[in-house]
Amino acid sequence: MEKFCLCFSSGKDSMLALDRMLREGGQPIGLITSMNDAVDYSWFHGIPPQILEKISDSLNIPLVKVVNNAENYEDKMVSALKQMRTQGATVCGFGDIDIEQNGQWDSETAKKAGLIPLLPLWQEPRQQIVEEFMNRGFIAIIKTISKASDIPLHFLGQPLTQEFFSYLNEHDLDVCGENGEYHTLVIDGPLFTKRIDYIEEGIYESDYAYSLIIR
Repeated sequence: MEKFCLCFSSGKDSMLALDRMLREGGQPIGLITSMNDAVDYSWFHGIPPQILEKISDSLNIPLVKVVNNAENYEDKMVSALKQMRTQGATVCGFGDIDIEQNGQWDSETAKKAGLIPLLPLWQEPRQQIVEEFMNRGFIAIIKTISKASDIPLHFLGQPLTQEFFSYLNEHDLDVCGENGEYHTLVIDGPLFTKRIDYIEEGIYESDYAYSLIIR
């Protein structure tokens, strides 16, 4: 069994990538999550460290928090991946689907650390990915919504459901949110030993609207 680490956002795509790698016999040694050093929340999804620790405990996979900013983001990530290599990892997994710039960054970053990049979802049909995620029994909430997408904010903080996917399809929006239309937080599923409890405290709005989870 090859040892691997995973660049982990806590969202549906990285969780499904993890699920597939485990089903193929991989041995996980670390979940690598980048944290915005200005606010101590994860980049893009806005997850507080307490929730990330709960997820790590429930999955029984160590969490590696990489505190960084826009200037040192890549250098810090490469350094963390090199540490994973010293612990025996040979592969680094990513949950990206088909944006070439993202896939290129994944590949180059892993290789700089001496790891083999693996993108289990790469270039697969979007609808197939979300259907597999749901059929596997994972439960996620809609954590952030891009205000540019015009997705109604009443979906924010709600469970990821077929109703939401239907809305996206009807409005010609990416069902996976690969272009940043929305992000999710996975709180339960077949890999979890216990469901993740959390407390919401309103909505924070900037270019994105965030369901503000405090712990």
